[in-house]
Amino acid sequence: MTDILEHVVAKDPALSVVGMSDGGNLATEARRTRADVIVVAQKAPDERDSLASLLRSRPRMKVVTIIASGESGALYELRPHRTAITEITTQSLSEAIRDPPGARHRPRQGRARRRGKTIVAI
Repeated sequence: MTDILEHVVAKDPALSVVGMSDGGNLATEARRTRADVIVVAQKAPDERDSLASLLRSRPRMKVVTIIASGESGALYELRPHRTAITEITTQSLSEAIRDPPGARHRPRQGRARRRGKTIVAI
């Protein structure tokens, strides 16, 4: 998975990896890194379907899961909904991490908005 992620980040200057982890607590990693996106490797589809509390604690964050074989994954957001990623490619992973075209977010109060997305891979 890290090979795929490194390739995606290398091709997209708006993305940067802010942390790598060997698992552990997803909420702790989200707080520690303040990442916009967490990319999680999993052994089987739907292995980590209990991401609701993590997303509620960080409502603007996305979670992208990738099956260990690298063939497919899913995008989780607090809308709540799940979007299947039928084929993991540099293009599909980059699109899952970025906001959809035309998406609008209100600027955060008291802080300058960061450019691009930051990622932590777990």
